Amino acid sequence: IAKFEFKGKAFLTTLIDLPFSVSPVISGLVYVLLFGAQGLLGAWLKAHGIVILFAVPGIVLATIFVTFPFVARELIPLMQEQGNGDEEAALSLGANGWQAFWYVTLPNVKWGLLYGVLLCNARAMGEFGAVSVVSGHIRGLTNTMPLHVEILYNEYNAAAAFAVASLLAGLALVTLVLKTLLEMRYGAEIAATRGH
Repeated sequence: IAKFEFKGKAFLTTLIDLPFSVSPVISGLVYVLLFGAQGLLGAWLKAHGIVILFAVPGIVLATIFVTFPFVARELIPLMQEQGNGDEEAALSLGANGWQAFWYVTLPNVKWGLLYGVLLCNARAMGEFGAVSVVSGHIRGLTNTMPLHVEILYNEYNAAAAFAVASLLAGLALVTLVLKTLLEMRYGAEIAATRGH
């Protein structure tokens, strides 16, 4: 998207922003309609022994859907600003596409990618809506921390719910401290990469 012009680019950019405009609960419902036993792909998945809903793959898919725009929105402007001169130089010097990606593109966007991953981490830790729909709330198997807080609260176990919520808040603070330490340690390099 950032390096090439092609038909459908605007549509693809709109699809990237879709999770920002759709409720996470609705996105979870879409997964149920697609992958559920009576869903569009349900019979095929069952025939091949593939379990997506009420299992870890469903949680991963739902989390990827709601967090994907954070990385994309961090990287696309950065890569557009950098242009494709470095990649063209690498290709003209004999590098193949993968070499240009690993040795040129990725090092140029590493700080933007790290910022996007930190934002995704923060969003994924607190994701409730889509994961709640696709997980099944199975303790020990498909129960995430926010879902566990809800279960404990609904069982009138406020102390345990508060403890798990405090742990979740602590993890959020660790993420914030990590971001701050990275900015302090590599601030000049990050600012130069991000064009500020």
